[in-house]
Amino acid sequence: MKVNTNIFEVEDVVADLTMRLFKFSKNKYAVELLMDIGSYTDIPSYFFENSLHCTDFYEIVFFKKGNGYLELDQQRIAIDRNVIVFISPFQKRRWFVDKSKIECCFLFFQDRFLSKFFLDKLFTFRLQYFYNKVSPLFLKTADDESLRIFDVLQDLLREIKKIRSDSEHITRALLYFLLIKLNRAYAERYQLSEETKENTTAYRFKQLLTNHINQHRDIEYYAGKLAVSRVTLNKCIKAQFGMNVSEMINEFLLVEIKNRLLYSELSVKEIAYELHFSAPNHLSRFFKMLTGLSPKDFRNAYQNGMSVF
Repeated sequence: MKVNTNIFEVEDVVADLTMRLFKFSKNKYAVELLMDIGSYTDIPSYFFENSLHCTDFYEIVFFKKGNGYLELDQQRIAIDRNVIVFISPFQKRRWFVDKSKIECCFLFFQDRFLSKFFLDKLFTFRLQYFYNKVSPLFLKTADDESLRIFDVLQDLLREIKKIRSDSEHITRALLYFLLIKLNRAYAERYQLSEETKENTTAYRFKQLLTNHINQHRDIEYYAGKLAVSRVTLNKCIKAQFGMNVSEMINEFLLVEIKNRLLYSELSVKEIAYELHFSAPNHLSRFFKMLTGLSPKDFRNAYQNGMSVF
């Protein structure tokens, strides 16, 4: 079933369970625009429901106040004053918030809004807070920093509310500025590299891993795709992300397993087959080594309301 709103289209996706997919609506304004910004009151109320859903666009949500929490990629994020949440396309999430106590701004955009102008198809992969499977997917800012951020958001909002012939250039420049500033703050907070121009090998690896982790988890595959040696790849990944290649592959794979355990009814055997483990007990051994729980115990704990995040 599809539902149209002025911000996005909503589609019920039936895979292992029904999940809403929010698709970006590029025709909201007088011209085609692959970015949108607004306040909480501009978002349909069901966007913050606790039913499982995802989107096909990037989202940054800036909270002036709030309560409750968000489940995102097996992270539980407390929603509070000056919290910024970063969500990549197709990340599954559930909101558990009191909508009457929320005040926030949202920023939505599709990758093409930036890449078609900057000619850098890796740009969003260069940002530490997108496609990150290890560090927290939120940033808590100080009051003065939040004020500066909201000033930029207001500039963006004013430009979008009154579209002119050159508005796309201004909105793109402001968005680029904001994303880089947020990347600096995020990298500093979590002690990561804030470099976005060098180490292209690391960003290409992150892109490949995001797209191919379900099929490939051997280092040789990625080193071959990137035309570098294992040693060189390890050095690049360690310098950019603070871990070696094997650790990063394991973290991405663990997220895929957890997603299926939490949000599908697939058996461990079916998950092992889908993720190309040679046997179900190999998946179980891998999962317990990283989490301390068996897949069955992990699923049961979540279904019984126990915290597994």
